[in-house]
Amino acid sequence: MPTKRNKKGEVVSGRGSELTTLQSEFLEKIRNEGMDASSKIAKSLGYTNYYRDRRTTGTAFHKELMAIANSEMKSIEAAKGTNLSALIKIRDIALANDDMKAAMDAIRIINDMQGYKAPTKVEQTKIDITATIDLTAPVEEQDYLDIDAD
Repeated sequence: MPTKRNKKGEVVSGRGSELTTLQSEFLEKIRNEGMDASSKIAKSLGYTNYYRDRRTTGTAFHKELMAIANSEMKSIEAAKGTNLSALIKIRDIALANDDMKAAMDAIRIINDMQGYKAPTKVEQTKIDITATIDLTAPVEEQDYLDIDAD
C-alpha cells in the first residue's frame, strides 16, 4: 500500500501511518530511560532503521518521538527553575553566614545560567575601513623634479 500524506505532510495511510511493534517497544524504553539513551536502546533492540525513521517527518513514529523529546525539554526547563531557586537560597544563606566565597560562587553560577557571563578578555581583532575613490575625477598633473646622482 503506498504512503499517503495530508496537506500538513502527515502520513495518513500506508507505511508510517502506524507504529510497528519494534517502534512501540523502542518508544516505551525511551520514555523510561530518556532520549540520551536512544542509540543504546536502538542497538539493543536491533532497530537498524532508527536513524532513518527519526528523520522521516509526518510518520506516527516521528510524532511520538518528538512528543517525548518536547516533554523532556519542558522538564529540563522546569529543572533549571528549581536549580535557580536553590542557588538563590544558597546565596542568601551564605551571605547571612558571612561566607563570601560560597556567596560569590552561587552568584557566579546564577549569572552564568541567566546569560550574564562577562568576557574574561576583550581583544580587537578586526578594523573596518571604508574608502571611496572617484575614478571619474580629472587627474591632476604634478611637476616632478628629477635629481641625478651628479
